[in-house]
Amino acid sequence: MNIVKESFVCRSASRRLFLRSTPVEPQRRLSGINGNDLKADIILSANNRKGCVKNLKLYRPASRSSNREEVSKAAVLVPLCMHKGELGLLYTLRSTKLNTSRGQVSFPGGMHDKDDKTLEETAIRETWEELRIPREKIDVWGSGNPMGRQHVSVLPVLAYIGDIEPNELQLNTDEVEEAFVLSLNNLCDPAKSRFTQFRDSFTLPTYLAGKHRVWGLTAAITHVIMKALVPNVYKHKLAYAQPVHETNSASNITNLSVP
Repeated sequence: MNIVKESFVCRSASRRLFLRSTPVEPQRRLSGINGNDLKADIILSANNRKGCVKNLKLYRPASRSSNREEVSKAAVLVPLCMHKGELGLLYTLRSTKLNTSRGQVSFPGGMHDKDDKTLEETAIRETWEELRIPREKIDVWGSGNPMGRQHVSVLPVLAYIGDIEPNELQLNTDEVEEAFVLSLNNLCDPAKSRFTQFRDSFTLPTYLAGKHRVWGLTAAITHVIMKALVPNVYKHKLAYAQPVHETNSASNITNLSVP
């Protein structure tokens, strides 16, 4: 199956010249954060889960698609998992066999199929097709607001999938070259993050904690998920991000604009 992933945003963005790639501005150093805030029992607690799902709905990324344009729908699963005793997010590296965005980092997912009753089902189905992670192992927490640009709208679906060993996953090698986990601790570390400021004034984060660079739409989704999941720890501030509408003005969560 020819699945569109990073090309949702990055295909055109990658052609643009960017002004600079600069370290993310942290509000405080990672070393000053209470390590208990990243413990699994805290993050996976019912209270944090409820707060995370609520926070996800506070982000309304800007879109360039007009209401008159026909927009295709897609979904990605953002797999929260345990790996080597730490919580992290599971990513995939797109196969070099693919025609688009080959060799780029993504989350499992793809275009909505007519047989999918919901976009959450799309994300779950694609995760099975790519990684052979069964539906019963996927505990869906909730979804954020659709993200993307041009003619594709992408729904991020956050789910907990338990203990994972990426090297033991049954990868669909026609679509996936590799699977790997970035720990929440690394994703929260401002020393391992950058932002890219593009000429048309929008900003996207970049994560450098692993051997593969996480950028584009996948990085934008990661940023939104982390702000919702661990807002007391993840304090990255993206300079020059365009302001976007926030559904709850009382919230102190920073919005991210993904034009």
